[in-house]
Amino acid sequence: MPFLHIALAVFIQILWGPIYTLAKPAVESWFSPVLLVTIVYGTVALLLSPFYPRAKTPRKTLFLLAFFGGTLQSTAVYYALMLLPASMAVLLMQLSVPIAIIASWVLGRDKPNVKNGIGALLCLVGVIVVVGKPDATSDYLGILAMLVCVTSWATTQAFIPIVAKDHGTALYAAIARYATPQMIVAALVLEHGTLLPTIEAIPLQGWLGVLGIAAFGFALPYSIWYWLLMRHRVDELTPFTLLMPVFGVVTATWQLGEKLSESIVLGGSIILAGLAVVVWRGKPKAAPIPPAQ
Repeated sequence: MPFLHIALAVFIQILWGPIYTLAKPAVESWFSPVLLVTIVYGTVALLLSPFYPRAKTPRKTLFLLAFFGGTLQSTAVYYALMLLPASMAVLLMQLSVPIAIIASWVLGRDKPNVKNGIGALLCLVGVIVVVGKPDATSDYLGILAMLVCVTSWATTQAFIPIVAKDHGTALYAAIARYATPQMIVAALVLEHGTLLPTIEAIPLQGWLGVLGIAAFGFALPYSIWYWLLMRHRVDELTPFTLLMPVFGVVTATWQLGEKLSESIVLGGSIILAGLAVVVWRGKPKAAPIPPAQ
């Protein structure tokens, strides 16, 4: 992977980690998870569609990609953020790495790679250390929501390079256009009784926050992500998301005052070790010396 592409993959995690963590106060104080995701995708569609109004990917495909890679995934992640400590939720997101790798292998896009498999296994061990034994019903529900999130998102990432006809920002603009009406329907069905009072109670600070989430947590990083995804193996790219909890946990500790427990430190270290295994390339093999004539 070229250095520029590595730098872009790291840059995405610098955005995703803090944004997901700082979204926790938003879903606790001002927004319900479904309403927040509805506004975010509507904002992303408005921001990107004037520049990318048409997509080459078939409509049915875009509908399914938007549902599993956007609507379902994003709603589940914000429910998890509402029910779990932000640091735990961000670390649990790393389950997407082994799931995406396995899905890509099953679909035949990538061939099984022992080194990447070991790295993904280390990631899974790290997540287990972080989670430990849930303490309350809300923890179980939050973990379940995050499992739905990572399974839906990771499987979609494996499918995108196979079925999508668009790249980067054009693809994400189309996904946002399809996810927005899906989220509006979900908001009306799930939150019809509290929707209007909730919107009326949102302060200016909340609206500015959701605009920041839409621009720097969704539009910019996902546009770069989908551009990279069309150019690299899934089992090479998704392990970079293991850097997300580094920035997310630091933000949760610094801004939200969450306690940095021993299990989070140990599990996070194991997760980063898994990333190191995946991205390590070793010394290139020397070319064979041709026999003397």
